[in-house]
Amino acid sequence: MNIHSPVSRLAPDNSQIRFEIPNSMAKLGFCTAIGRASAAIGDEDFYDRMLDVMTSLVEADQHSLVRYSNSGAPDLIIPREIRSEVAAPYGSGLYALDPFHDYWRTVGLPAVCSLRRLAPAEMWKSRYALEFLRAASISDEIAVFLPPIGGASPTLIVDRAVGEFTAAELAMIDNAFPLLAGLHDAHLKAIISHGLAADATEKPLRLLDRRGDELAANGAWRRLIAAPNGGLVEALVELANSGRRQALLPDGRLVVRSALGADFGAAPGGQCDQVEVSAMRAPRADRSAWLSTLTHRERQIVELTLEGHPIASIADRLGVKRGTIKNHRLRLYQKLDITTERELFLTYVQHLRATGT
Repeated sequence: MNIHSPVSRLAPDNSQIRFEIPNSMAKLGFCTAIGRASAAIGDEDFYDRMLDVMTSLVEADQHSLVRYSNSGAPDLIIPREIRSEVAAPYGSGLYALDPFHDYWRTVGLPAVCSLRRLAPAEMWKSRYALEFLRAASISDEIAVFLPPIGGASPTLIVDRAVGEFTAAELAMIDNAFPLLAGLHDAHLKAIISHGLAADATEKPLRLLDRRGDELAANGAWRRLIAAPNGGLVEALVELANSGRRQALLPDGRLVVRSALGADFGAAPGGQCDQVEVSAMRAPRADRSAWLSTLTHRERQIVELTLEGHPIASIADRLGVKRGTIKNHRLRLYQKLDITTERELFLTYVQHLRATGT
């Protein structure tokens, strides 16, 4: 992997900066954060735990995950609920003045960057600084541009409301970059290579961005789509034309399309196509049996989630607050003995197998 870093590893007096944790408590916090990030590989909260790693190294007032693309506007993913006075000016076009956006669009190499060192002097008098940075209470930022997927980098950012990050703090993050990039790579491999379930058998799978462009596909997917009589190309055309979530392959397997959440770091608002074993000859069961322990409202949330609606959309459709949907989803996850949206999808697929749907 070609990693470029514009960050100097020298202190102001030109002496080498060593990668050290300031004290034993900080070291413990760093190790704990690394352990939690490693345990979250393949899960929805992976990038939250990666941000915890960064804040274990430097003090920050807030943190975020932004997906910078070389062909489109940035996606603000974390925090998941952003104040309108912050999100509105940025999304209205001020992102074009974002030095990090410009860096990824023009340079596009994995790196650790500081806003203060990257931004030109005139930026601090621009609308971006006066309307967005001021509203967001940002004085300086450190951004970690992780290795891209499909031309876009899930970028970890820590902010400081007053002052700027020191050379030593920047070097601390820079020295941790190989570790962060390695965890990110393992996360993507867990998603792509093993699909949405911890299964030793590689299932054909690919990820698409919100525009429908393919971001990544595993080896099983590429072999199937190249097979002369595999039927995958025709199945994808059927999915595109019909709007359905499933299409049957000649060998009886199903191509199942699922929506990815707006907070899915690798492909926010995108979708996942995965080939599953069909249950055409499986014993039929009660179609609603797997939801029998849920309330009516919880069933509504499951159905809307499987249709690809994020929390905000579900809340709007049901006329309740986002926090209410989160609480309902937590309870239904407990009832179904699952912890993530991907497990919900897997449970649904297992239901399809059992019912022969």
